[in-house]
Order: sequence, then structure tokens, then C-alpha cells
Amino acid sequence: MANQRENILIVATQLFYEQGYDNTYFYQIADHLNITKPLISYYFKSKSHLAQEVSERYTLSNKNNIALRLYQDYFNHQKYDLQLSTAIEIRLQDTLTYTDSKVKSFVQESANGNFEDIYFSNYKSFFKIHDRQYGLNINHDNDEISLLARGFFAASMAIRLGFLNQELNCSMEECLDYTIELLFRFMRIDENRIAEIINASKSIIAALNFEFKPYFIIN
Repeated sequence: MANQRENILIVATQLFYEQGYDNTYFYQIADHLNITKPLISYYFKSKSHLAQEVSERYTLSNKNNIALRLYQDYFNHQKYDLQLSTAIEIRLQDTLTYTDSKVKSFVQESANGNFEDIYFSNYKSFFKIHDRQYGLNINHDNDEISLLARGFFAASMAIRLGFLNQELNCSMEECLDYTIELLFRFMRIDENRIAEIINASKSIIAALNFEFKPYFIIN
């Protein structure tokens, strides 16, 4: 049973990349795997839920790939810096979305899939990690961390879709910079430190020669 679920995700990733979200259907996945559509619905309920898992999987896989490269080629002789690592990850993940036309189509088309509830929990955990590491200047009594997580999720998604839909009068580099700036402003990080993080992240990405490959892959 676990193998069936995994196989569905593998084929769905392939088809979502090749065909986009709108043109991918359960019957196509079922035909590829010689299974029934109800079995796919049993595991994933709807196409939006399936796309959500595909997105989470490739995002997590890329996060791990980026972390491994940084550990092997940069932080092996530098003190680990969570803020810098975060900036690098965001820049690379968004660059993949902006520069690969097939990833762009998938993200644009799946944006109406109502992924918010799942992504919100991920963003809240992400803010908690930064709070534990740096002791963010936030109000823990009123669960401000949840407010920040939801606010940044909404803002960053709006920026991403705005850029993809050519609604923003800025370059890709400016858009990437602003998303990172916004994150650390939500965390109330000093502006000089934010500039330092952004500049360092660009230099490290250039030095390590990360690669963007088909099927949502960063290496």
C-alpha cells in the first residue's frame, strides 16, 4: 500500500511538471500505473491535495539538497548561520519557480488549490525554529508567531504570483531580494543585518554553482 502511494506521487510529479496542473487528471495517473481513479482519491481526496503533497515533497527535497551542499561546501569551515541558510534556500526555491517555465505553470495553475492550511503549519514551525535560535522580539502571550507565519505566507505568495503574472514592475533580482527582506522584517531583524544576509547569500549561491534541473530539482 505504501508503495502504491509513493508511485502515485512519482507519476503525479512527472505529469504535473510536463503538463501543468490544469491538464493533469487522475485518469492519466491511473492509466500510467494500471490502477483505478478511486484508489488515487482514497490516498489524496482531490487533485489539489495531490498537488499540495507534490509541492511539499519537492520543496523539502530541495531544502535538503541545499542544506547538504551548504554543509559540505560552505559551513564545513564556517560557523553555521540559520538566517543565511534560510535566505539562500528562499532565493534558490523562488529562482526555480521564476526561471523554469514548467514550474512556473504548475505554481500559477495550482494557486487556486487552497493549500493554505497545510503551508501555514509549515511556516509556523519555520518561525518557531528561528525564535528558538535567535529569541525573536515577539509577543508569545498572544501567539504572535502564528500571526507572523500566516502574514508572511500570504505576503510571500502574493509577491510570487504577482511576479509570475507580470503584475510587478521589478526585476527578478529585486523580487527575490524583497521577499527575503520581508521575511526578516517580519522577524524584526536589523536592516543592516538583513542587507548583510542578502549580499552574502548571493555570493555563496554564485560560488557554489547550484543547478536547476527538470522535474522541480535543485542540486
